[in-house]
Amino acid sequence: MTPSKATASVLMVACLLAVSVGAYALPVELKDTNGTVYKVNTQVSPLLTDSFASGALTNATYVQPTTVTESFFFVTFFGGVSTATAKYQVNVPLTPAFAGFNGLLVNSLNGQTLASPLVFNPGQPLAAEDCPSNGNNQELVFPTQTFPASNLSMTRKVFVAHNAAYARWLNIVTNTGPSPAQVGIVLRGLIASANQTKIVATSNGGALNASSLWFTSAQSVPQGEKSFEPRIGYVVQNAGGSTPASNVGINSVGQAAFTYAPTIPAGGTVIVMTFVTVQGKASQAQNTCENLVATPLPSDAIKCMSEQELAEVVNFPKVTPPTLKSATVKLNFKKTGQDTVQWKGKVTIGAGISLAGLPVTVNFGGFIESFLLNKSGAGNDGNGNKFNLSAKLQNGLTTAANVNFSFNLKGDLQTPLAGYGLTNATMSNASVSIPVTFSVGTAGAGYGVDQPFTYNATQGKSGTAKAS
Repeated sequence: MTPSKATASVLMVACLLAVSVGAYALPVELKDTNGTVYKVNTQVSPLLTDSFASGALTNATYVQPTTVTESFFFVTFFGGVSTATAKYQVNVPLTPAFAGFNGLLVNSLNGQTLASPLVFNPGQPLAAEDCPSNGNNQELVFPTQTFPASNLSMTRKVFVAHNAAYARWLNIVTNTGPSPAQVGIVLRGLIASANQTKIVATSNGGALNASSLWFTSAQSVPQGEKSFEPRIGYVVQNAGGSTPASNVGINSVGQAAFTYAPTIPAGGTVIVMTFVTVQGKASQAQNTCENLVATPLPSDAIKCMSEQELAEVVNFPKVTPPTLKSATVKLNFKKTGQDTVQWKGKVTIGAGISLAGLPVTVNFGGFIESFLLNKSGAGNDGNGNKFNLSAKLQNGLTTAANVNFSFNLKGDLQTPLAGYGLTNATMSNASVSIPVTFSVGTAGAGYGVDQPFTYNATQGKSGTAKAS
C-alpha cells in the first residue's frame, strides 16, 4: 500500500540516517530464533534525533513467510458497527518495524523538567560484545557516558536471544552524586506505521496506559488492502516492580514513550529492563509478551545477567539468586527423554508459610516443570521430576531462614539446552551457561541465576555438564 504522508516523513528520517554512513557507524545486526533481524545503533555521531541514539533500533525485519489475519470495523446500512476478517499469505520480509526506537534519555531530576534532556549517546564504539552462543555474540555492551553537571552516568546492554523471539534492553543509570535523586528515565522511539499505528492488545485488556505491562501494535490498513509491516509486542514492566512506569503511550504519529521515575540512592544504580518482539502475527507477539511477564520469569529472559544486575532491576519483581551447592546435567544421546538435571542449593524464605499445596515452578533453560509441595516441602511430579524444600517448621508454618532446596528433572533436555551450547557433538571442557528461574507460591517469589557449567560430551553417546 502507499504510505501516508506521516509514515513517509518518518521513513525519510530513517533513510537520511541510513545513507549518512560517514556520520555514524553502521548498526550491528542481531538475530533471534525466528531469524528476525534487529538493527542496533552503535556509534552515533552526530545525533540527529534521540529516537536513533546509541542502543536504539534503526529497524527490525521479520523474515519468515506468514499467514496474516486482519480485522476490520465498518458501519452497516442501519448504523450499527460490524467486523470482518481477512486472511492472506505474505512471502516477503515484513518491514519496516521502526524508524528509530528505544532511545534512552533523562528528562527530569527531582521532579524538575530539564531544559534539554540528557540523551545517552556517547558517540563511541561498543565497549564489548559478549554472551556468545554457538560462536556468535548475543549482547552489545555500550560505553558509560557521564553527565557531571547532573551527577549521573548511563550505559546500556542490548541482548537478542538465539533461542527466543525478542530483544532485551538493560538501561543502566547511576547516581554519582552525594545525595539521593529522583530521575525521570524515558525510552523514546518512532514506530514505522506512524499515524496508521493501532493497538491490538494490552495486558489489562483496555486502553494503553501506565498500568499496562505489555501491549502489541500493528499497521492499520483499509479493508481490501494488505499490510507488509510486522506485528510488534512491547514489554515495559511487570507487576511487583519497585518502580512501575509513570507513563506508557503512543501518540497519533506513532511516537512511543515509556517513562519511569526511580529514586536512586547516592552512589546507587538502577536498571530499567524492557523487551520488544517483532513477529509475523499479532497472536505471536502477544504470546511472547505474556511469556515474558509469566511467573517465574522465563529463564532465557535473565540470560547473561549478573546477580548484581538482577538486583538492580526496578520495573520487574526482584529476582533473588539462589546459593548453589552442586548441579549436574546429563544428556543421553542414545535415547529420547532420558536426560536429567540434579540441582542442590539454598534459598532464603520468609516466616509463616504453609507448605502444604504450595505451587513451585522450575524453568531450567526452557525445560519447565511444576510441583505442588506437601506439608513437609516435598513435591513429586512423577517420571523422575522432584522438588524438595527443607524448611524449618513451627506449628506447621515456616520460620524465616536460609534453607536447603533441591530438584531433579528428567525428560528431553537436549532440545532446549542446545541453544546454550549443550549440543550432540564431541566437546572437552567447554564453558557454557544455563539460566534457571523458579517461583515459590502464588505470589511468585522469584529466584534465578545464569549458571556457568563445564560441558564434556561424546557425539552420539552422552554429554555431562557440571556447575563451575
